[in-house]
Amino acid sequence: MERSPPHPLTFTPTVLNQFDVGPGRLELVEWLWPDMFEFTRTESELMLEMSIPPLAADASACFPDIAPEKYCFMGTLFVRYPGIAVSGRSEGGRIRVIRCVFEEGTAHKILRHKPHPPLDFLQSLLNVRSDALRTLMRLAHRELINPVDRSPEAIEALMRVIVVEMERLFERQRDSQSSGRLAAWQYRRIRERLMEGGGQPAVADLARLCGISSRHLHRQFLALTGKTISKYIENFWVEQAKELLLARHISIKEIAQRCGFSHANSFSRAFRRVSGLSPQKFRQRAGDGADIFQQPHEGATPDSGGFKREDAETVYD
Repeated sequence: MERSPPHPLTFTPTVLNQFDVGPGRLELVEWLWPDMFEFTRTESELMLEMSIPPLAADASACFPDIAPEKYCFMGTLFVRYPGIAVSGRSEGGRIRVIRCVFEEGTAHKILRHKPHPPLDFLQSLLNVRSDALRTLMRLAHRELINPVDRSPEAIEALMRVIVVEMERLFERQRDSQSSGRLAAWQYRRIRERLMEGGGQPAVADLARLCGISSRHLHRQFLALTGKTISKYIENFWVEQAKELLLARHISIKEIAQRCGFSHANSFSRAFRRVSGLSPQKFRQRAGDGADIFQQPHEGATPDSGGFKREDAETVYD
């Protein structure tokens, strides 16, 4: 007997309770999933959701249109950013969620702080760490399911305070983004891309890998390392060139090409800026047995930002 194909999963939950107020609506919803399942979902509205124990499940999620391989933990308190797809893997079973669905004007008020969210900000929204929002959601849940004397005034008041806390959450993230440092995973991505070879990547390419703008990358990289990202890239390749210069059968022109420099002259200038020596002089001193890796950089300027081999290990332990 031929087996019929399984029914597709529906993302429409059962609404157990709902209450409309000025800033939006408060809902108690429930899903019944298979034991393990995968999902991809794009919401049209801004939502704050909190799983209700014990009807909750662990999940990991990613943003398939931004970084499909970059999964992160999805906690029990999270934000659904409208218009951005989320893919996830989760344990199944009966899952119950209390959620605030914000009306368009309220959502715009919140989202104005982050109209073009970078990847790290979106990931932080999947595991919101806010005791204030968690407490407010618990109180909203308690009021919504009150069978005796549920107060519309209390629900509306809680929703309005939730809106204030959401604005604070988005604004704090904006401020920390503009003045903070790169996250550890972003720094590792830059290092991994440089180690792959294939020429020098553009700053814009590295910014896309980190899920931020080029301007933010410049600012946050400088805050983390004390060097500009452009100088760091140049210094990285000069260090690679030093290793290649020890092999005398490789011409300087070939070394320049391997390290992503379009011309031997530009390679020589960059090498001298970082090391204080020309490539030819460096090779000659190496042949004479001098400890050229440990010597001070002759002629290097104080702001040359020479790359140290231990940089990658000391920036993040």
